[in-house]
Amino acid sequence: MPSSVKDIERIVRSAWLRLPASHRALLEAIGASQHSVVDEPIGAAVVALRMSAGLPGLSPEERVKLDGALGVWDAQTRSVLIDASHPLLVGLHGVALERFVARIAWHEWGHALSVARCSRDDIAAGRGLLAKSPPGVRSNIRAAGYRPSSYTHEVVAEIYAMLMERLVRDETGRPEWLDEQIYELVMRVTGWNE
Repeated sequence: MPSSVKDIERIVRSAWLRLPASHRALLEAIGASQHSVVDEPIGAAVVALRMSAGLPGLSPEERVKLDGALGVWDAQTRSVLIDASHPLLVGLHGVALERFVARIAWHEWGHALSVARCSRDDIAAGRGLLAKSPPGVRSNIRAAGYRPSSYTHEVVAEIYAMLMERLVRDETGRPEWLDEQIYELVMRVTGWNE
């Protein structure tokens, strides 16, 4: 039986509560505490949300690209959206579903913090940060076809989600596999101090 929007919503609320209180406060301060779990492709959901807010939608190209996403931080509406009907979620249950959905939510909240708090110099350093990223992070970002101007945001979001997964397991500090420059960037832009 596929997971319902209600199941995914419960998991996202739980992921929010697992964030350190200081991170939730920072997300609230930048207006990134809202989220929606939708039962349609993300691109369509973003268009509907923007239109209901009186904002311009997306270009057809942007919509198609977002339609394949599991989740997105939409800076225009200041909302995290997660697609409960995404094919990668179909068939997941129990702990696997909870971990995967929580990781999506943490990634998007990390993305929101990065977009709001990275400097131009941080963004300009994207190629170097990507090169210093763990191999799996590097290959996922390259495979997704992001532009170099998005590299920093994607690195921060991925590492933030990974650090949250470690924190839930009571693992703190900089992991040995993580480059010090990336860790310091994540600490600065996300308020990470665990």
